[in-house]
Amino acid sequence: VSETDPWGVSSTGEHPSGVGIVNLRTREMRIVGQVPIGNPGRSIWHVQGPPDGRWAAADDFKYRLWLIDRHTGEMIVLADLGQKTAAADHLHPTFSLDSTRIEIQSAMLSENNRSLNICIVPVPKTWLSRTYSDKAPE
Repeated sequence: VSETDPWGVSSTGEHPSGVGIVNLRTREMRIVGQVPIGNPGRSIWHVQGPPDGRWAAADDFKYRLWLIDRHTGEMIVLADLGQKTAAADHLHPTFSLDSTRIEIQSAMLSENNRSLNICIVPVPKTWLSRTYSDKAPE
């Protein structure tokens, strides 16, 4: 993106992307996770939260799936499909109703880089066993 682009400069250290949670009642917004500056994933792409509100999941520009703990801000990579550099899709994470699994779509497993596969990635048991005295921050 050039400096003269009407949308402005994007995905730079000065304009990082991240996962923001908006409280629709108070209109307050919190950034709960960002790909670290200098990381090859560059920035967050698609985001989803589970029904219980404990986590957020996001993909980045290197076809990696991130899991974010909304209480602590901790982020881990659950899947790294970046062995190929071009495919016809992004992961588009979606949580299961019980918040224990994340469904992603990927053409990264296909020989033609176009045929989509549905993949299920479990939330780590160590994260599922975490308990909190309050509900996830809004």
